[in-house]
Amino acid sequence: MRTLPSRCSAAWLIINFNKKWRKMPMLSKTRGMATILLVFGTSFALLAQNTSGSITGVIQDASGAVIPGAQVTLINQEQGVTFQQTITNETGIYFFSALPAATYTVTAELPGFKKYSKKDVKLFVNDRLGLPPIVLEVGSQAESVSVEASAVTLETVSAERSGIVTGRQMVDIALNGRNFAALLKLVPGVPADTAPSGLGVNAYINGGRANQNNFTVDGQTVTDSGVNQQFAYRLNVDAIAEFKVSTTSQGAEFGRNAGAQVQVATKSGTQDFHGGGYWFKRHEGWNANSFTNNRQGIPLQVYRFLTTGYFIGGPVYVPNKFNRDKSKLFFFFSHEWGREKMPPVPVRVMVPTAAERQGDFSNTRDAAGIPVTIKDPLTQQPFLGNKISADRFSPYGPSTLNWLPLPNTLGNPTYNYETQVASEKPSFDQVYRVDYNISNKWRAYVRVLRDKRTENNPYGRLDSANDLALSNLYAPTFGWSVSGNVVTILSPTLTNELQIGYTKNGIPGDAPPSDSPYYRSVSKVNVPLLYPNADPSGLVPNFAFDIQTSRNSPQLTRFTGLPYYNANPITNVTDNVSKVRAAHTIKAGFFIEQGVKHESPFRPYNGDIFFTRDSANPGDTGWAFANALLGNFQRYQQFSKTVILDAPYWNVEWYGADTWKVTSKLTLNYGLRVNLVPPIYEEHNLFTNFDPRAYDPAKRVFLYQPTQVNGQRRAINPVTGEIGPAALIGVIVPGIGNPANGIVHAGQNGIPRGLIDSRGPQWGPRFGVAYAPTAKTVFRLGGGAFYERISTASVGYTTNFLTNPPDIQLSQIFFGNLSAIGSSGGTLFPLQVAQLSKDGHVPTVYNFSFGLQQELPLEVLLDVSYVGTQSRHLVEGVPFNAVPFGSAWLPENQDPALGRPVTTDGSTTLRADLYRPYPGFAGGLATQGQSTIGTYAFGSSANYNGLQVAAIRRAGRGLQFGSAYTWSRALGNADGSCGIAACGHPLDTRRTTYGLLSLDRSHSLTFNYIYDIPSLARPNSVLDNPLGRQIFGGWQISGVSSFSVGAPLTIGYTLTGIGNAERNRRITGSEDFGPRVVLTCNPNLPRGKRTVVSFIDTSCVAPAPKGSIGNDSGLDTVRGPGLNNWDISLFKKFQYGENPQQYIQLRLEAYNAFNHTNWGTMNSTAQFNPNTGQLVNASPAVRDGFGALTAVRATGLPGSPRIIQIAGKVYF
Repeated sequence: MRTLPSRCSAAWLIINFNKKWRKMPMLSKTRGMATILLVFGTSFALLAQNTSGSITGVIQDASGAVIPGAQVTLINQEQGVTFQQTITNETGIYFFSALPAATYTVTAELPGFKKYSKKDVKLFVNDRLGLPPIVLEVGSQAESVSVEASAVTLETVSAERSGIVTGRQMVDIALNGRNFAALLKLVPGVPADTAPSGLGVNAYINGGRANQNNFTVDGQTVTDSGVNQQFAYRLNVDAIAEFKVSTTSQGAEFGRNAGAQVQVATKSGTQDFHGGGYWFKRHEGWNANSFTNNRQGIPLQVYRFLTTGYFIGGPVYVPNKFNRDKSKLFFFFSHEWGREKMPPVPVRVMVPTAAERQGDFSNTRDAAGIPVTIKDPLTQQPFLGNKISADRFSPYGPSTLNWLPLPNTLGNPTYNYETQVASEKPSFDQVYRVDYNISNKWRAYVRVLRDKRTENNPYGRLDSANDLALSNLYAPTFGWSVSGNVVTILSPTLTNELQIGYTKNGIPGDAPPSDSPYYRSVSKVNVPLLYPNADPSGLVPNFAFDIQTSRNSPQLTRFTGLPYYNANPITNVTDNVSKVRAAHTIKAGFFIEQGVKHESPFRPYNGDIFFTRDSANPGDTGWAFANALLGNFQRYQQFSKTVILDAPYWNVEWYGADTWKVTSKLTLNYGLRVNLVPPIYEEHNLFTNFDPRAYDPAKRVFLYQPTQVNGQRRAINPVTGEIGPAALIGVIVPGIGNPANGIVHAGQNGIPRGLIDSRGPQWGPRFGVAYAPTAKTVFRLGGGAFYERISTASVGYTTNFLTNPPDIQLSQIFFGNLSAIGSSGGTLFPLQVAQLSKDGHVPTVYNFSFGLQQELPLEVLLDVSYVGTQSRHLVEGVPFNAVPFGSAWLPENQDPALGRPVTTDGSTTLRADLYRPYPGFAGGLATQGQSTIGTYAFGSSANYNGLQVAAIRRAGRGLQFGSAYTWSRALGNADGSCGIAACGHPLDTRRTTYGLLSLDRSHSLTFNYIYDIPSLARPNSVLDNPLGRQIFGGWQISGVSSFSVGAPLTIGYTLTGIGNAERNRRITGSEDFGPRVVLTCNPNLPRGKRTVVSFIDTSCVAPAPKGSIGNDSGLDTVRGPGLNNWDISLFKKFQYGENPQQYIQLRLEAYNAFNHTNWGTMNSTAQFNPNTGQLVNASPAVRDGFGALTAVRATGLPGSPRIIQIAGKVYF
């Protein structure tokens, strides 16, 4: 029986409980949740982040002396119920905690003083609201003083930097896609071009990585642990009360992830019945076409969007029996149905022409328009007339090329096939919530979310992507969540809040329809496979060609791991306990999260076949389509079997914190959070890793080497001298050495189950100061240390370590022919492995801020702050088993059997696997086209410094607005989770890898507004009649304007007629490390000199000289195109009935209303003549050439061509 240390016992109980919990039906879970909440509501002393807030203040008399013993009452105006009552302590302080976001009334009374009442106190989600001192006047309690709360509330009790997006902003501002995440950009520190994408949102907040943020709904985690991003839960905005983005200097209450905390609160029912219904519609006929489509004569593509739904909330009561005053039990329900049909950006690829399919390449040109020479591999001479006779075709070559569609566009040398086929996405989501004010000491709620979406996408997803759009791929996603909360007021100064929740999101699987040409049985592309039974779906192989440049260089099909499966159940237990003692508000507790990630890896079970050019390949013709026609490939690879990840994990975090009201003007916050985040592990110990310490040189393997026998290319056993067929070149010689030398298994011989050591408790101190010298000014200073739960994707747990050898083989064949694949069974090429540093650190972010809040005239709040972050131990990729610089030029590394003179310029080099440091293993970098492997380490760092300014007006009537400006700089040596090649330089110098990050946006500005246009039907005017008031009243205009500089881009380059692998060998002397361009001047043009065809100064760019080690220029050295976007809406309200909340609203919404052309991509890949060094693809000589803007922003993203939406809503 397994035992655990006592400190883990609570977590172990949760883990075992969760295993049984996941098997229970949903109804049983909901009942069980309610039972747990009611039984254990007062028994926990736990604490973690949630959506509840607090209100505090001090009671004084007219002289400024504090008044102890005053009774302070808090009333929820929306539910008509007294939420809490307390007595001011000896310092005159009152404190209410565990409060939902709502509008409150605060009353204070004491014999000898007039009763005081402050109405319309707005508490936002997870807000720590410090009210100005309440001054009681001498008099009778029968007398009263009533005031309204100011629309401007300074944050006087916390240093936390955050932004609130209100419910009114979400429903009254044009919101593309009705996804709340589109409004994250209204918060300073969030780039203005932030927008939802796919199944989540890439929000680079304060220069942080997108996977460092944490998303919660009503305090329950909805962050997918696979990518550490919001996933599947697209709540309709009419069900959201508001959301808050806490970005910097968060208190000790916050944990789990190291970045921003996005906290969403759903709506509750109120004392009166309220609800509504809505209908939103878009149609391509109302939209503007893009600049590039107009230029090429492409008509508007199908773009349909239809959303309908309703919401209703109110009291649950039985007249004269139960809840007679409608202040105890409330409900809120919401249903929304959606259907989208949206086109992507144009997909442009190169496919073979009809003549090329017949072997005629006489008119073939490369991307620079230069004629291509097709070389006969047998003679090394050009084919006569650049034509290949049919008797040289492979039995599988014509069917491979004929499976591809014929060209459908002419005139551009970089592509001849363009599609923009719309995908269909039906969706449905539900929200159910019940709130129960059990007594004046007990409150509870239960909330259930359900979300289901389906993509019928012709281009597929990550697991099924392709660039041909030959048929739809069915891809469903789902998410559901149940969460319960209980607040217990144990005494006027002691409050406890317990929350338990369970969520699950997933992708049940996707596949093409049964008649799709992606199936081998339909397409008749019967290329032999090394493992015919490894692919249960029977899909065509993934074909790759390197004909195209830049973005037009895909594998035309990438079916990786179909049928795909993904699910992520998560259980949270959180609790808040707070105690007021004199001038201190003390909080303490802990947080538990237990989850499991189930996922099938993205692996080519159907086989990858690369027909790419490589002069070291004896079968290379110099052109990929000609290689395919002959059946000669550069590389073939296939995984031997399918597998699914079952990876549990748990977090245990606890903390203590104190808010000390030092004086009436000075408040200190200080606390400590302790994070215990053990690495994720595979439940069946399927992870394997390469450990250099376990590698024994005495057990090394040997590879068959190339040789010539009677002028014919053959393989030779370097140990015995035995001669074999050329197909054995690069194969591991059987019977000598251990092919798994250095491979270690998780859970065996002291290897951790998650492959990396647990770092134990991580200590996160937090500190903040708020000083308010006047009632309208507050200075704030704060900071802290924060720790990240590493996602499974960031270190390749799913893709790499689950599929590492020896349990699963990625077998590779180099420089072979399609006909010989089936006969290669039993041979073992160098193993493709990934490595994970055993001394894994916990990624850490230190953030800090200093700023000023000032109340300005006209009820405007100004917030000006400096914000900084320092990130350490971030995940990065570094080379594994890479061949050293210059090794491709050494005589001993040349191939003697190519049938041509040997040189030392990199064109006759042996395949890299034949001279790597660890024989029998592949190696290198991910994006060099050679492998998908490397070492995941924890040595990356980044920093961010920014000036953030916000001006906000939330007045009840007239004009509401908010602006957010950020002037910042994000620097580091790794973007995202750092793709292996992006930061994997072996020298790792600041000059090589350190610089601007691609997520940097040095200037970013958003401005949002809601303006209730004054009615022309003014009192006592000629229009002051029922008809005039309906026609000329009730108009509203709103919108969001977004401006941002472009993203930093890295300039790359290619050489005409030479593949990237050979380019690397020629320049750096290592197939694994590519060169960077030489910059002779600043390639960034002044704004006035930028044009569509010349956005950068291409004359500054030159190829690297031989001997370069890839540091001739930095990463992200040029800026791409920026953003200038205006989303504007016009609403008309028609009142019916006496209640002002009963009306019909008609809406006209325009996204990018002025149809400003916002470019989305730039060709950042130069092409040089390898002999002269001359740039051959400069624009405008080459259409969409180097330095040219090539495509506008994708439809639906901020700044895409104008979209019109009409809508109608009914409120009651």
